[in-house]
Amino acid sequence: MLFSAIGKEAHAQLDLSGPSLDSSRYKVRTPESRRDDDIEERPGTLIPEPVTRPTSRPAKPTPPKVIAPVVPSPDLSPVEAAKPSDTESVVKSSEEHPPVTVQVRELIFGGREEDIQEYRAKLKPDDSRHNIVQVGLAPAYFYLDSSSPYSYRDYTSSGPGFGLSMNAWLSPFFGLQSRYFSSVSSGVRDTGKNVVAMESQEFEAGVRFRKHFGYSLKAATLSWGLDYHDTKNKIGREASTVVGRKTSGLSLALEATLPSSATYAHTLELGVRPSQHHSEMQTAVQVKSGNKSQTNAVRLGVGGQWTLDRQNQIFWKGQYSVERNLFEGRSSLDDVSGERPDGVSVTNSLLIFYFGFRWGA
Repeated sequence: MLFSAIGKEAHAQLDLSGPSLDSSRYKVRTPESRRDDDIEERPGTLIPEPVTRPTSRPAKPTPPKVIAPVVPSPDLSPVEAAKPSDTESVVKSSEEHPPVTVQVRELIFGGREEDIQEYRAKLKPDDSRHNIVQVGLAPAYFYLDSSSPYSYRDYTSSGPGFGLSMNAWLSPFFGLQSRYFSSVSSGVRDTGKNVVAMESQEFEAGVRFRKHFGYSLKAATLSWGLDYHDTKNKIGREASTVVGRKTSGLSLALEATLPSSATYAHTLELGVRPSQHHSEMQTAVQVKSGNKSQTNAVRLGVGGQWTLDRQNQIFWKGQYSVERNLFEGRSSLDDVSGERPDGVSVTNSLLIFYFGFRWGA
């Protein structure tokens, strides 16, 4: 009986057709549920991810940037290969620090060639600042007064004269200038009522820097520079009671043009001449007013100009110069009063009035 009961129990457990098989704790493993270590994988095999259908249209992919590889020279070490090349260093250095000649040129001419061309392009076609060369000619009248307690340096003269001028503008901001004045048919009184010939002359030449305050025809202009100045009073060699003089040296100049309209402008000038070299030009007498002298001078000018067109201008100018000579020691000869002064002083004043024409190109 015991064996019969055991046999029935075993038969009930092995009955596969019964409904109790699905609810049993035993399950049959499907092929998808196999362990990962049962799948044979080779090194380097790419297992694609499961593809899912997108719910919307995907964006167009952006192609990756291609960066060219830098291949260092086999002859260079890694440190040397990382340094910039000589060509790159030279280009960078030239951009940051232009050559000295370029810097000097920009300093003198007022800027680079591109700046100069740009400024000229902004000026109106009938602007006289387009002119490279300007030449002026002016009839003049002058009055000269040499005032001194020493009779040989005390005289006056007046008469007609003429003035010449020339400006060469190498750029709108830099140029060269020269001026010349000479009296015509003038003289000084010698002894009694005798009159001897005298010629008053002035010459100067130098450089000019120019600053413009705009591009219109009514824009103001300021220029400054350094000149060599030479002035003299040449008296005839037959004179026996007066002597001439000559003074030369450097002059600091400042000029301003202030237009009041498109066709007329006021002009102002200032010249300072410190530490000039002064000497006396002998006549029939050998005279020295002293052993040496201290000389300085100043010049003021005011005028105006009418602009007819770019090339033609009419101008007027009044110019006044004062020169001071202070001698040391006693003079070499007695003057007409019979005295020989000590510490002679001389004041030379020259007034010139110009009215002339200026042509430019």
